[in-house]
Amino acid sequence: MDIVHIAVGDYPRYESLLLQREQLKKEAQLYRRAYTREFGELINLLFEKKICCIELKKSIAFCQIAKNHGEIPNVSEMHKYVEKQMTAYKEQLEEMLKEYNDSKLDVYINPEDIKEIKSLYRKIARHLHPDISPLTQQHPELMELWMRASSEYKCNDLKMLQETDFLVQQVLNQYGNQSIEIVIPDIQSKILELEKEIHTIVSTEPYSYKTLLEDEKTTKAKKQELENELIQYKIYEEQLHKHLEILMQ
Repeated sequence: MDIVHIAVGDYPRYESLLLQREQLKKEAQLYRRAYTREFGELINLLFEKKICCIELKKSIAFCQIAKNHGEIPNVSEMHKYVEKQMTAYKEQLEEMLKEYNDSKLDVYINPEDIKEIKSLYRKIARHLHPDISPLTQQHPELMELWMRASSEYKCNDLKMLQETDFLVQQVLNQYGNQSIEIVIPDIQSKILELEKEIHTIVSTEPYSYKTLLEDEKTTKAKKQELENELIQYKIYEEQLHKHLEILMQ
C-alpha cells in the first residue's frame, strides 16, 4: 500500500523533525549505555562509599542525640533506625549495579546493520507513527505493530524489525491504495516544540556523553577524577568511623 500524505502546513518539516527526535533519543540511550560501560564500575564504587559515609553520619547523629540527653546510645535501636533511613540509597545502588552489568552484555552491531535498522524504522514510522498516521489511531492492529517496531528499534533487533516491516505491509494492503489527509493542528507551534526538544537532547546528558566518550584523553581524565574522589571518600569514611567509636565508648 502506498500512503500518499496530503497535509496542511509545513508537514515535511514536521515529519522530518519527528523522526530526527526519535533517532536522537535512541542515540542518547546508546551513549548512556556506553558511558555506564566505561565508567560504571568506578561510579558504583564511589556511590557505595558515599552510602557508607551517609550511614556513618546518621549513626553519629543518633548517638549524639542520645549523648545530649545524657543517655548511652542503644546500638540495636541505632542499627534499626539507620537501616530504615538507608533503604532508598541501597535500592538505588542495586539499580546502578544492574544497569552496569546489563551494559556489559551489549553486543557489537556492524554499521551496515545499523543503517538498515534506521532505514526500516523510518519507513515504518512514516506509515504508522501515531503523530503522523490517523490509521494507527483508528486500528488496534496497527498500533500493536507500531509498538512492536518501536521496541525492536530500541533493541537494534534487525531480524525482528524486518519481520515487522513485512507484517506492516501485509496489514496496510488490506486497506487498499488510498490517500490519507493528515491535518496537524497548530503545526508551526509543534515544529517549534520539536526544535526545542531536539536542542535539549543534543545539549544535555546523556547525549552530551558523546564528546567525552570520543576523546581518549578526556575519558582518561574522567576516570582519574573518579579515582581521586573515591580516595577522598575512603579517608572521610575512616574519620567518621573514629568519630563514631568515640561516641559509642
